[in-house]
Amino acid sequence: MALCLWAIVTLLPLILAPHWLLYYDVTPKIFVLVAGTAVAVLLMAGEAPVRSPMLRAFGILLAAEGLWLAVSTALSKDPALSLGGSGWRRYGLITHAAVLLLVWIVAQHAAGRPDRVRRLLRAIVAAGIPAAVYGILQYFGWDPLINPGAYHIGAPPLTIVRPPGTLGYASYFATYLLSVIFAGVALALADESRMWRLVGVGGGLAATAALGLTGTRAAVLGLICGVVMLAVWLRPRFRMREVAAGVGAVVLLAGFYFSPAGQALRNRTLWSMGDQAGGARPLLWRDTIRMAAARWLVGFGPETFSIWFPRYQSAELARAYPAFYQESPHNILLDALADEGLPGAGIFIAVTALGFYAAWRARDSNVAKALGAALTALVVSQQFTAFMAPTAAFFYITIALLVAEAPGTERLPRKGHVAGRWIAAVVASLVLLPFAATLLYADAELKRVERLSEGGRIRESIAAYQQVERWRPPGMRTDLWYSGAMARAARYVSNAADGAAALQQALESAQRAAGNDEERENAWLNLAVFYGRQNDFPRTEQSLRAAIECAPNSYKPHWLLAEVLWTGGQLNSASAEAEKAVYLDGGKNPEVARTLAQIRAAVQNSPPRH
Repeated sequence: MALCLWAIVTLLPLILAPHWLLYYDVTPKIFVLVAGTAVAVLLMAGEAPVRSPMLRAFGILLAAEGLWLAVSTALSKDPALSLGGSGWRRYGLITHAAVLLLVWIVAQHAAGRPDRVRRLLRAIVAAGIPAAVYGILQYFGWDPLINPGAYHIGAPPLTIVRPPGTLGYASYFATYLLSVIFAGVALALADESRMWRLVGVGGGLAATAALGLTGTRAAVLGLICGVVMLAVWLRPRFRMREVAAGVGAVVLLAGFYFSPAGQALRNRTLWSMGDQAGGARPLLWRDTIRMAAARWLVGFGPETFSIWFPRYQSAELARAYPAFYQESPHNILLDALADEGLPGAGIFIAVTALGFYAAWRARDSNVAKALGAALTALVVSQQFTAFMAPTAAFFYITIALLVAEAPGTERLPRKGHVAGRWIAAVVASLVLLPFAATLLYADAELKRVERLSEGGRIRESIAAYQQVERWRPPGMRTDLWYSGAMARAARYVSNAADGAAALQQALESAQRAAGNDEERENAWLNLAVFYGRQNDFPRTEQSLRAAIECAPNSYKPHWLLAEVLWTGGQLNSASAEAEKAVYLDGGKNPEVARTLAQIRAAVQNSPPRH
């Protein structure tokens, strides 16, 4: 069991597969989490059970959370998507349930065993060091795995560099690093091995440096709050040597910040000063609350936010950020509220509160103090970011380790209900393992489709995509991506028959995507483009009006519909749609205003009706 948990905690944040998988930063992590949990469940069935009041409360809350997730999935506006999860994070019922099972196993395994808590903290730091070093190297321009253009923003000399590390995006990477930092603090404070105390210090420093280079304000705020919490609990007395070291560190940081190497970080600071309100978040949170009120009891279902939020997005938010597609509320509490309703959000708050209560119960332990500070940092940071599977796992693992540190643990004999535990473990594994395997296989085939289509091997890519359709797990929606891949391939293929086959595949997948894709508005816009190229104006107009229904305050479908109506001679209707587009665009795209001016000129020059 110890080896299995060590492997999960180590591989989960590190694993990437950019040359083998299409969703290379998401799918391998989901596979490690889900398949690893399936193995851990089987191993747990043979271990002696543990009992304590804190464990009992934790188990009840985890069971309640899992049960309510199942209810909200069953009553979801899109049950299949809620079951398997969206493409951008794959955090549906199955993955979320795997997280809950894993943290229960961690709590049971480590309860009353400080040595096991330390081993898991060592695993977190051991994985965090290479992850942090990789993020630091990304900042300085070395990255053999990911295209640096994906995280270099803006043109020189005002380029911002936001290293995503091994988590795919800077904010998720920074949030994960908070767990590494405070795990390092816990080792430095309490580990019996001098070597691991030094590793803890080194890991914490490397993770802090990497976190700073990501430029993630939420994580920096979380780190400050966690450090303050830790200082309140520890009440350290600083000697002159430690004060001198702190002053030296500040001088070094200032030197780096104002050096040529710190230019990208200074650019990020300038950008942040111009966006002190946190970007779209205040308006996004307000609109999310309005959306959640429409289904306050059960929510819209896990992972359905990107489909339904555009219908509730205000014109104010649309005007401020017309080109931004909101995939989540960027707040873990509002995410739970929108997905699972008030009961789901309430249970999640209760689980988090139990973690703080466990930290207070174990306040004599320096490990518990460091973990309590970690939980504080994570809670603060995640008020501005969404859960990904790895960040969710480390959030819950922090709570599980706090529960394990709480006093009053009692080990029970192995006998009793053994058969029941094995049956439950086998059933759980039979759900988790097929999901993990089919997800991995389908994603690998998607990468193969991409390679084949880019190489002009149309027939083979079509056959490969048929394999994806046979094996894809619940909720895996890739038709919109496939439509774009086939449309691009059709433009470059030399064989006319292959080109026609690619275009037909692109159109058929565009039609399917319009009915079920996570980005429903974009799927309808994509379909409208196909009909427009065929000069099928009735279907083009129908598709654009469907896109408007999915996202009433998005400027683009109004703008494109105005052009279609203008081409069809419906000048008054075209002018009305163009006016809406200009208003919703908020002056961000000059071509939208240019379309309105041209339509108004056409209206003025049109002959009067008699």
